[in-house]
Amino acid sequence: MRIVILTQYYPPEHGAPQNRLHDLAKRLVAAGDEVTVMTAMPNYPRGEVFRDYRGKFSMEEEIDGVRVVRSWIFASKSKGKIPQLTSYFSFVATSALIGLFKLRRADVLICESPPLFLGFSALFLKAAKSAKLVFNVSDLWPESAVQLGMIGPGFALSFLEWFERRLYRSSAFVSCQTEGIADGVKAAVPDAETLILPNGVDLDMFPRRERGKRKKGDESFIVGYGGNHGRSQALTQVLEAARIVKERRSDIEFRLVGDGPEKPSLIDKAKEMGLDNVRFDPPVDRTAMAGAMAEWDVALVPLRDIPLFDGARPSKMFELMAVGLPFIFCGKGEGAEIAKKSGCAVVVPPESSKKLAIAILKLADKPARSLTRMRNNGRKFVEDNFNRAEIAKRFRERLEEVVNPRAL
Repeated sequence: MRIVILTQYYPPEHGAPQNRLHDLAKRLVAAGDEVTVMTAMPNYPRGEVFRDYRGKFSMEEEIDGVRVVRSWIFASKSKGKIPQLTSYFSFVATSALIGLFKLRRADVLICESPPLFLGFSALFLKAAKSAKLVFNVSDLWPESAVQLGMIGPGFALSFLEWFERRLYRSSAFVSCQTEGIADGVKAAVPDAETLILPNGVDLDMFPRRERGKRKKGDESFIVGYGGNHGRSQALTQVLEAARIVKERRSDIEFRLVGDGPEKPSLIDKAKEMGLDNVRFDPPVDRTAMAGAMAEWDVALVPLRDIPLFDGARPSKMFELMAVGLPFIFCGKGEGAEIAKKSGCAVVVPPESSKKLAIAILKLADKPARSLTRMRNNGRKFVEDNFNRAEIAKRFRERLEEVVNPRAL
């Protein structure tokens, strides 16, 4: 099959969609498909184009056997609506233009959402390249934008809701990361064809790890978080929990690794609160991240307390299970149920700092054998249920049915 993946986010950026789509593209190439990724100049999460890609309107490269075509994007550090919208629409325009000339005819065009606006480019390239559209929804838009306070009632919201339905109806099927997202798609367009394409983990990339060795005399219990520092994570709940924990124990340390729009304000808040038990580390690549995680005793998967996230399944929790790292899931719904079933996690309500602090203290008091049992449970759970190799295989079979309906 000739497949195009249209996405604003792709390696060398780090993040859930980047990792998931890169893994999928590699597996499709390994299965014999011709895959091209149409994406933006890398700029996430800092909002500035990476050094090696600056000053270019378009370029091509190969990453792990996958052809990657890039186009210019207006990258902005601002959290304001106008700069964010300008950034989104700049890539909509350049991806359509560069894609028209650089992309070959395709059997399938897979478009990643959010941002929903990329659907404009997807519809254009779908027609230009005679491709079947598969719309991949990892976060419901515009619903998520409304719940995060990014957009309110009015013409813009009505238009986006109409456009959302238009995209679903134009797709051969809509792939969804969670059951909750699939329900949202069905609520918008009842007759839409959907397929669950869940987050999972590359078991070879994330082997089971034992807790790393510490410096002599270091008996601290380390609680770690690695990922985006944004609105969705509501990391102030972690700072509040750290304050409560500090009042009871001095040997528990918090390490927050990553970057994002909220990081500067979080650092300022931690200083104001006098949290010398919290350390902010810069973002690192996957290899270094695995090393950092090996030093942690427990990890955090925090979410904001909004109804939208009741259907969320953060990809990082599958990676934590794979390496055998116990974690605390701060959320409700699908993600919480999976975390409970894994036997590798403790679940607390989102943005409940007191309950999060209590959970951390209880885990710190557990004997080593109990934490080892949790580690083993997590690894077995993802091996049995969330292996990316099997997920990609099922997805490819569905693509083949779209391209060759006679096979049905």
